[in-house]
Amino acid sequence: MTSSPQLIQLVKENLFSNPSSPSIQLNNVESSEADCQDSLWPSEWTSAQWTEKKEKFKGLNCANGKIGCDICRKVGKLKTPQKIEISQEWATCEIDGGTNTNKKTRLTVLRNKLKKHFESNAHKSAVQVLDNKDKNMLSKLMEEKDYQINKVTHSIFRTAYYIAKYNRPFDDHLKLVQLQELNGIKLGFTLHSRHSSTNIIHHISKEMKHKIIKNIIDTNAKCSILIDESTTLSVLCSMVVYLKVSISNNEPLFIFLDLVELKNQSAENIVSQLINCLHTSGLDENYLQQHWVSFVSDGASVLLGKKNGVAKKLKDKYPLIFSWHCMNHHLELAVNDSLKDVSATNYFKCFIDSLYVLYNASPKNQTELREICHDLDVLFLKIGRVLSVRWVASSWRAVNVVWKIFPALYKHLFTASNDSNRDSKIKNKYLGLLKKLASPEFVNDLAIMCDVLQELSNLSIELQSCTITLMQAEQSIKRCIRVITSFKTNNGDYMNQAVIAIKDMKFKNIDLTSNKKNDQHK
Repeated sequence: MTSSPQLIQLVKENLFSNPSSPSIQLNNVESSEADCQDSLWPSEWTSAQWTEKKEKFKGLNCANGKIGCDICRKVGKLKTPQKIEISQEWATCEIDGGTNTNKKTRLTVLRNKLKKHFESNAHKSAVQVLDNKDKNMLSKLMEEKDYQINKVTHSIFRTAYYIAKYNRPFDDHLKLVQLQELNGIKLGFTLHSRHSSTNIIHHISKEMKHKIIKNIIDTNAKCSILIDESTTLSVLCSMVVYLKVSISNNEPLFIFLDLVELKNQSAENIVSQLINCLHTSGLDENYLQQHWVSFVSDGASVLLGKKNGVAKKLKDKYPLIFSWHCMNHHLELAVNDSLKDVSATNYFKCFIDSLYVLYNASPKNQTELREICHDLDVLFLKIGRVLSVRWVASSWRAVNVVWKIFPALYKHLFTASNDSNRDSKIKNKYLGLLKKLASPEFVNDLAIMCDVLQELSNLSIELQSCTITLMQAEQSIKRCIRVITSFKTNNGDYMNQAVIAIKDMKFKNIDLTSNKKNDQHK
């Protein structure tokens, strides 16, 4: 009579050795999905023992009566570190109890092999690799590395943007990077040079311009082009191009578009390079034909000439354009024409220019004047030129400086004219300037210039505003004309002070002495 275990083993052999044979029902054997694979695990183990082994050793599998490691099989197909040596026998399910006929010995061999493998460093490393793969650790590590690199790049870009926004020299880029690293901010090892800063700023400006131009075209905004040409210190002809336009349907504003080096200053070349600049910036020909409505420049004949000027050539190509002469240039030309008609102002201008040369060409005189201002508790201000090629607001600042530091100027000229260390020619020069300065005629001229130039300066500043409209500009011009005209009958603030000073022959505690030469020049 065959024992039960032997009967079960016999049934197993019959079932899987002859799949076409009819199935055999056994009351003492469970029929389950695991039992369908009974022939796959070693014959030394029962079904219950195999289930126990699989629960105890994670990853244990079997095939053809032999055992293996499913974890090592999966990891063996991956690119693993060099220190992990995957056992090919365990990966391909080729581990058995040996050829010994003693079942107990074979079970002992299997137990030893199981314990040795699942406690080995290679298997533990394989488990770790598989866990990292399931957790997608490599991708997360790469994402974290990319995030850190991008974070550093963002910090470098912000540093370069700061330099451009606040007009700092490119050499400050490396210094700012070093400062941030001292404060504990990691900025990597690249993009630290001034050349990198230049390239970054160029890239940022290009992207910003592209975004602005795209918005302008998408919203079909009307645009106005303003240009101004100039010659640099290196005698290169250049043209500044500004664009006035409404962005995202907001208030119109001026945008610096480009700085173009001119090949020559002929009208044909300026038109050609201007249109090429607009096309390069993204404003195509179709957009310009439909939305370019205004062209603004100074009054140079090459720009506003009626026959062959730039404005005329642009209008022939773009019919919607109307040209406009800059109002600030109108104002400067009006002031210049007035100076030509009123020759008496030349004397005043020459005297202020003499003071400018005296103190700006001599650091010694400037230092002495600064010390005198400090002793008299007067704010030291530099004297500039008046009624020159600069804006009229600069002339107002120059005459206002002379008015404010009048006592310090008098004291310095008086001290220099009596200085024994200076030769007689230099002392006579200072004495002549002193007499002109301390004359009621000069105080009267200075007061008139202060009143008039203050009004013209306020008008010039208003006209320079980026938000001013034509109606507002017209109102400001008319108001300025009314105020200056009223000075014929009503004294301004400065003139009221001058009248009192001339009457008392004392201005800011300085005694005034009439200088007949001043009247001769008028």
